[in-house]
Amino acid sequence: MFLCIDTTTSESGITLTGYGYLPLDPQYASEEIIQTIDKLIKKAGIELSQIEGVYVIKGPGSFTGLRVGIAVANQFSHQLKIPIIGLKTDEWWKNKTDEEDFVYLQTMNKSEIYMDGKIIPIENLSGDKKWIGQLSENHLSKLPSGFTQITNLLSPEETWNKVALKTISSKLKAYELVEPYYGKEPMITKSKKKLSI
Repeated sequence: MFLCIDTTTSESGITLTGYGYLPLDPQYASEEIIQTIDKLIKKAGIELSQIEGVYVIKGPGSFTGLRVGIAVANQFSHQLKIPIIGLKTDEWWKNKTDEEDFVYLQTMNKSEIYMDGKIIPIENLSGDKKWIGQLSENHLSKLPSGFTQITNLLSPEETWNKVALKTISSKLKAYELVEPYYGKEPMITKSKKKLSI
């Protein structure tokens, strides 16, 4: 049984593999995450000691959502002394389908998208491709006509169960801190104002 935490995708929620899924509103994840985990554990009728590992989506995604989910996942892993695995958003989405030969697309900002590990201008897309992901209405309208969205996808609970089954066959790592993955380094600019103290 694994605790799976998603505070960044359009299907944010908490899953206990084999025991259910409860949705989370990414806007209020910091306020709801612990209560949602507690509610799901009580609903499943299990003890924390029965959880064998923690999965968390580490990004790219919203800055706050990622940090909340990762902080909680790291804490559960550390306190329970169980393995933790961080998945990139595209790795998780690619488990939502059995289709092959497709790309993952995610809106990053007004002009750029994340596609299979790279951030590119949306205008750079061309050709015919099947795709899955999370695009804004603005970006959807800019997709080339040859791009076809895959819509027959697994539910969040089915996706996490699939991810967990793949991992069980390999060795789980001992506890390691999961860091957020933003897709690119944040751009921080120095203030041009001179501050006097």
